[in-house]
Amino acid sequence: MPDPRGGRQGRRLIGGTVLAGLAVTLLALAPSPSYATGDDYPYAGLGKCPLVPLPKPPKSQGPDKPGKPGHEPGRPGKPGHGTPGKPGHGPTPPAKPDTPPPPRECAKHIWFYNGSYGDPWGFALRNCTSFVAWRMRETNGLADFENHFGGVHWGNAGHWDEAASELGYLVDDVPAVGAVAQTDAGRVGHVAWVSAVGEGSVTLEEYNYQVAGGYDVRTVPTSDFRYLHLDDQAPAPYLGSTRAAGATTDAHGGAWAASTTSAGALVVHRPSGRTTHLATPGGWARHAAPTVLADAHGRVWVAAVSAAGHVMTTHTGTGSAAFARPHAELPSATTSSPALAVDGDGQVHLLAVSATGTLLERRTTGPRGDRWSPAHRLGRPGSMSTQAAPSVTTDVHGRIWLATLTRRGTLLTQHADADGHGWSGFRPADHRTWSTTSTPAVAEAPDGRIWLAGVSSDGDLLVRRTGGDTGRWDRPEWVLGRWSPYSSPALAFDRLARTWLAAVDTHGRMKVLSRAGDHGDWRNSAGLPHVARSATGSPTLTSTLDGMLVAGSDRHGRAVWRRPVGPTGPPAAHGPRAGGFTVSRYL
Repeated sequence: MPDPRGGRQGRRLIGGTVLAGLAVTLLALAPSPSYATGDDYPYAGLGKCPLVPLPKPPKSQGPDKPGKPGHEPGRPGKPGHGTPGKPGHGPTPPAKPDTPPPPRECAKHIWFYNGSYGDPWGFALRNCTSFVAWRMRETNGLADFENHFGGVHWGNAGHWDEAASELGYLVDDVPAVGAVAQTDAGRVGHVAWVSAVGEGSVTLEEYNYQVAGGYDVRTVPTSDFRYLHLDDQAPAPYLGSTRAAGATTDAHGGAWAASTTSAGALVVHRPSGRTTHLATPGGWARHAAPTVLADAHGRVWVAAVSAAGHVMTTHTGTGSAAFARPHAELPSATTSSPALAVDGDGQVHLLAVSATGTLLERRTTGPRGDRWSPAHRLGRPGSMSTQAAPSVTTDVHGRIWLATLTRRGTLLTQHADADGHGWSGFRPADHRTWSTTSTPAVAEAPDGRIWLAGVSSDGDLLVRRTGGDTGRWDRPEWVLGRWSPYSSPALAFDRLARTWLAAVDTHGRMKVLSRAGDHGDWRNSAGLPHVARSATGSPTLTSTLDGMLVAGSDRHGRAVWRRPVGPTGPPAAHGPRAGGFTVSRYL
């Protein structure tokens, strides 16, 4: 560092350079931020355990049986003494035992501290439950968590999943940072705190597992535990807004669809049945779904997220079925799908959430719509969920309606002017907390009203409508069931003005509901054959000239289209047996 007594200028420069280099080195070596700080349990290394007593000395069984204790010293036959009749030798000192005494062990792994077996929260000191309770209080912010939290007795680790379920907390097989990993294995079960999540694995912090009464960290397969979501710190990084496919109908009534494969390939399916593979350097993000749109010029647009985190767009030419080379338009999180919409002037709008949580918009300009405007920010920077996507639709007046989620689970909505140049400003739909890993769905009904569907953080599926042109939302309607907070619902209307709603329940089963009118009963169509159960998959609904199309994923990850039985579906879907589906095609 510079000489405080005033050295040469060159010495100051050299010292500053060294300090700067040292700072950069320390930053490079510093560990990445963590939600936990290691073993900060307040009773780490404190307390003591009652020791198992050493075995008592063995007793003698008679004077003629050597090796039996209990004889008086110096008696003949006592091992460890001199042999009588040998002059010059006195009694020899006792021989050392052949084996050392057994180690002192803790009785039943019970630890005392200040004369108590228990911690201040009602759990056994230095056990797994006590450590996780500490994490819930200090790291997760559940300051009142203790053994009777919520009026339920939590008790041993094997009972924690039942206690959480009884209080309405989500218990499933999907991990999250800050979730409680729980298993019934062993005599009393085990709990740990999830500190990191990878694809197929979780890293756990725990007490009294590998180290008796002590702390350890281990990485295990995700399937080893179930997960209690009391107050998660961050969702799994592989959860995104992926749907089975994106789809649209062109001006001639033909259905176009695009899907991303598990290998990161983007495939576009044309109405003719032919496929086109769109390529970009590094491939495509697997946890963000592509979006497809037909504009007023007859072009079909595709927007998708590259593995490098950029929204790439391409479109067919006017009167041409060939796609142009994809171009990067906006930065994007690799877990958030882009959105496309057309305003009343025929301009295409592109919206995406960046990796830092900022919602950005661009629109095409010019008479042919072949140029893009500068990027425009919507909402506060860094405030949006990066694991949900913006959802858009256009009403009969040419206004684009937008629904999006913040990092804190607030559902925001607004609409643009018909020419797409101004927005009304975000307003929260209500004061609920919505799932930040489930994209809301918006759709325009034939009467011009906008419908909105979303899944709350508690697994409730709610549907609401606008009341005329006011932009205000009517009171929400609950759809019966428990719904996955990792899956995004889909909304659409068929040519008979029937409402269709598709969603995934907490067991991973896709359900397709439909009804006529605003307040009729939702009818459940028969289950979709060959669609894999997945709490993290999302359905797609598309209305075509031939009726409704429903897309899900099979067990190989391929998108599978189904069409309700009949041209439009309602007669069979509302019959005594609730109808069924026919296979349309694999994508």
